[in-house]
Amino acid sequence: MRNQSFRRPAAIFVAVGLLVCTMWATLSCEYCTGDRNETAPTPASSSPARRTLPCSAEGPTLHDRAMAAWRVQQLAAAAEQDTPSPDQKSSALSPGSSTDASNNVLTGTSSDVLADTSPNRLVLTNGQTPLQGRWPGSAEQLSSYLVAAYGTPSFTVPVDKLAYYYLHYCNEAGLRADLLWAQMIYETGGGLFGGIVKPEQNNFAGLGATGPNEEGLWFSTAEDGVMAHVAHMVAYVYSESPVGWANPAVDPRFGLVQPRGQAKILADLNGRWALPGTNYGQAIEEIARLLNVLAGH
Repeated sequence: MRNQSFRRPAAIFVAVGLLVCTMWATLSCEYCTGDRNETAPTPASSSPARRTLPCSAEGPTLHDRAMAAWRVQQLAAAAEQDTPSPDQKSSALSPGSSTDASNNVLTGTSSDVLADTSPNRLVLTNGQTPLQGRWPGSAEQLSSYLVAAYGTPSFTVPVDKLAYYYLHYCNEAGLRADLLWAQMIYETGGGLFGGIVKPEQNNFAGLGATGPNEEGLWFSTAEDGVMAHVAHMVAYVYSESPVGWANPAVDPRFGLVQPRGQAKILADLNGRWALPGTNYGQAIEEIARLLNVLAGH
């Protein structure tokens, strides 16, 4: 009987330990590197050389990561309750429907949803969400989701200012700000960082962070980093840049995207923006779905 009395607490301890380790691995290693398919040497930067630290050597504490994981789970649970029924999806996506897609968060796999620059909150599944479009939400909605899901970030500027930059430059380039914001969240772990890219790099998409010894590009300001992220996506989405500032001067890795215009939907980033990146676009899509659910309340 004595041995049995010790087995139960020990089993509970082991189970809790495994859960914590799982959350640690998910939040610390998923966003260690980005832009991994472009293996050309990182262009020279005017910023001073910094020592590359191994994954999780710096950054948020285990408590920060665990709390972020818990908040994301709560938002996911809320999203499940708000997911439309199949009949609602069919009605909203059917040709000639009077439903305004810009005011609804839907999931589906309809090929009838075309990429354009009209206002759009539509979030599909399986990485089928188009990258082109204009997200009709606000910078406050972007920043509110990040803080609610992940806690206080470590950016070099206030999170609402960073959100404004994303909304402004994405709108200029005809790209959905919610999707690039979701990608930024995925790459930086919700602004907690902790991987090889540091907050002071102002590198929000893992540009040039191709391995443990390649920490990626440095940008002088957060605005410069956002412009480089958007410009890099322009290279993937468009054969010709829709804005003059989307060029190699803003994004030093712009010319490495060949051929241009490969990505029309999120799944097209799989194996391109990141390697192996099997579900890279799908992971970004799930963040965007939760973001839009929260923004809709």
